[in-house]
Amino acid sequence: MIGRENDMSFRRRGAKTQRYDRRKSIRYLLCVLCVSASNNHITLSTAQAGGWELGGHIKYQYTHADYRADDLNAVLGADPADDHDLDLRLKAERRAGPWDFAAHYELLGLAGDTLEARRRSAALGLSGAGTVTGLPDDRRRLFDLTGELADGDRSAAVQRLDRLSAGYSTGRQTVRFGRQVISWGNGLVFHPLDFVNPFSPIAIDKDYKTGDDMLYGQWLAGVQGDVQAVIVPRRDSATREVKARQSTYAVKSRSRFNGLDLDLILARHYDENLAGFGLVRSVGGAVWRMDVGYAAIEDGSSAVSLATNVDYSWISGGKNVYGYAEYFRNGFGERDRARYAAPDPALAARLARGELYTLARDYAALGLQIEAAPLLNFHTNLIWNLNDASRFLQLRGVYDWRQNTELSAGVNWPAGARGDEYGGIPVGSTNTFTAPARSLYVRLAQYF
Repeated sequence: MIGRENDMSFRRRGAKTQRYDRRKSIRYLLCVLCVSASNNHITLSTAQAGGWELGGHIKYQYTHADYRADDLNAVLGADPADDHDLDLRLKAERRAGPWDFAAHYELLGLAGDTLEARRRSAALGLSGAGTVTGLPDDRRRLFDLTGELADGDRSAAVQRLDRLSAGYSTGRQTVRFGRQVISWGNGLVFHPLDFVNPFSPIAIDKDYKTGDDMLYGQWLAGVQGDVQAVIVPRRDSATREVKARQSTYAVKSRSRFNGLDLDLILARHYDENLAGFGLVRSVGGAVWRMDVGYAAIEDGSSAVSLATNVDYSWISGGKNVYGYAEYFRNGFGERDRARYAAPDPALAARLARGELYTLARDYAALGLQIEAAPLLNFHTNLIWNLNDASRFLQLRGVYDWRQNTELSAGVNWPAGARGDEYGGIPVGSTNTFTAPARSLYVRLAQYF
């Protein structure tokens, strides 16, 4: 027993040392960036071409959420739940001749009742997708550029490099390596062809996707076409070894003819073969899009997903108005709501990886934006599960309070019967349900 205790103590000290070294490495890199920026202060002050461009934002959000008495969060003591979120991003980017460099540091923190409930849920073996805190980590990424700053019962914080890449471009080719993002497909709410870190359909903040470590290449083809290719190496979360069957290899071509944009995609993604195409065309002042994705699942079955949408801008009563409608067919979705609690393995894997966020087959999404005043906009977004009739409504107002300062407030309102996706999914054989909260929030963002 003494030897085992000494071994565990050694492992804990080793883990702490690794976290310290990682934090020290991040701080060292940021110091290098700051020194480089100060050495180029003359070009920075006027943001001249070839010099450093610095920027970023700081965002704070307060959320108040209410649950029903038999919701899991209420049972775990988080009703109502009051939460605070902080998002700080510092950007350093530079282009010098054919070379470009980008580094984004971010500090993410949260505190409140929801985190405490998530920890209690995880202790009961009921944790959902992602990390226990909901903050990103780098367990699967090629490079570990995330350091833990706080990990308490009611608060957590991480610092990380969300972008760190270097690229080289000629007249018709670009190659870039490091932490960066790609966004493929033409979905407005749902993204069947965007399988590397897509946004959640109900995400409030869509300024930045989470970066992944990848090798990216682009080659221009003809006058209005190009070919893009990516390799996204990933590690096994348990062994930390880079595995081909955990990685992504993908190529996409885009061409344009007779007013129609055509995308073609082929990929090997987590040991499955993917193929898809996307179409974009202007129709009478509106824009119509469609994405279709095919997946050959590892068990020998297959799934076809589709998203098609149309959006349009117009003036009504002297106000600028924008609206959209989208239909989504989730080829991995469940036909029977009784299977929501224990979905098919292919669907469960995509939910866990953050590639899908919905359980059923068919969805409609409707959105409307009205410019009430030059500095004030109102947004309405509705997601409708067409299989069980449950709904998720989002109302949001955004006010450009002052230069580079944005104030927003909104309401999230799920509706549905127990057993429906947005009404509440049973937890095992208990009389407890997991359901999204009815919530309101206030958000302040300062850009610099």
